[in-house]
Amino acid sequence: MALKTLEQLKVEEREARRKLIADTARELFAQKEFQEVTVREIAKAAGVSVGTIYNHYANLGELFLDVFLESGRQITRLMDKALEGNRPGAFRRVCRVYINYLNDNMTFFQMMSRFILGGGLSEEATPKLNQSMRSMMDRFENAVRMASIQTDTRISAHALFSALNGIMISYARYPGRTTEELKQHTLRLTDTVASIFESCDHANPGPEDLSMQ
Repeated sequence: MALKTLEQLKVEEREARRKLIADTARELFAQKEFQEVTVREIAKAAGVSVGTIYNHYANLGELFLDVFLESGRQITRLMDKALEGNRPGAFRRVCRVYINYLNDNMTFFQMMSRFILGGGLSEEATPKLNQSMRSMMDRFENAVRMASIQTDTRISAHALFSALNGIMISYARYPGRTTEELKQHTLRLTDTVASIFESCDHANPGPEDLSMQ
């Protein structure tokens, strides 16, 4: 087996350190609002210097995006598993998987909302966000096809994505309820949304539609 070159080892070391920083940030984001986490806190928890973090990330926005992209890969893997084998109930399962993931990973939902609403991403970062969002939308579109919903499948996927995110915006942090009560309520609403989509034929929006993802 050929020995790795010094350059290859340097690249692997750099990637490992970047992963350490991102994984540490993800752990901190799970403990409090990601906007409140500082570079100094991440550096201390990861056992690196603040300068090391800035050697890998130009700013916190880039670090946020790295954490978001990894979470995006996690959720698409879970959605793929829910859709596997085209088994009965796949449409509802993928909706529930999505909502469960958001309930258990609120930071991902908050970051997604921030980026979608204009989180100041750089020109280099925007295509990465778009690709992650398209991957999720592809799964929703596959679920729409499996449910035999007679309409433009991409538009239906967009509508479903919007409806599910609307549930989270409305109830994920509703005051006066426990985390478990809110989770169960969002799942009940998810089942209702899934039933509506499965039972209705949605009007085709026509050629004037501008698909985004």
